[in-house]
Amino acid sequence: MHSVLVTGANRGVGLEFVRQLLRLREPPKHVFAGCRTPEDAMELQRMAKDNQTLLIVKLDVSDETTFAESVEMVDKAVGEKGLAVLINNAGILRLGGTETTTLADMEESYKVNVMGPLAVTQAFLPLLKRAAAKSEINSHHLSIHRAAIINITSALGSLQLCTSSKYIPYRTTKAALHMLTQCMTFDLSPAGILVVALHTGWVRTDMGGKTAILSPKESISGMLNVMRYLTEINAGQALTWEGRILPW
Repeated sequence: MHSVLVTGANRGVGLEFVRQLLRLREPPKHVFAGCRTPEDAMELQRMAKDNQTLLIVKLDVSDETTFAESVEMVDKAVGEKGLAVLINNAGILRLGGTETTTLADMEESYKVNVMGPLAVTQAFLPLLKRAAAKSEINSHHLSIHRAAIINITSALGSLQLCTSSKYIPYRTTKAALHMLTQCMTFDLSPAGILVVALHTGWVRTDMGGKTAILSPKESISGMLNVMRYLTEINAGQALTWEGRILPW
């Protein structure tokens, strides 16, 4: 992975992704941290001062007006090698059951959790295609080391594992993200881009809560280990942070 862009990188899982990517034995040459308000992302700002590999980009996945400048910044940094990995991590959690979920919550959730990954992928697709074309890996194979899109998902989006009506906005958007991952796979595999969904596990973040079983460090360490071995056999799959198949 010579270059990686992480959306929603100012806190939680996204921030830990950036932190651990920078600490890899062979870190990417470029790590791009996308967030809505870079000026408020104090931890990212501190990390950027200590590491020239890290570049913070203003990127709001629900606001397409922020896309052009962020694409330009990434394009300028990666040059002819393109962007190797896009991690669609940004997301929101809204509560609600059948009787309490509001249309406003559904609309916002779909805009961020489903439309966001699609729109960001579309914006950075030329750079991802460039990475796939320039890679030294066989043009007939897909690999995380060639070009890839990682859609961050959740077991709450699994129909087979659903045991509650809680979190309807979040559950339905993650289920939709699984379908988006499949559709992306059909469209982007011929261009040499691997698309996989990864489940973080239940993580102790602002979103996951204090009672969650995993620390961000444990979750991201697991996911990065899984990502190292992703190939064409994983195209379109949803996997857990431990590398197990997540039931649809």
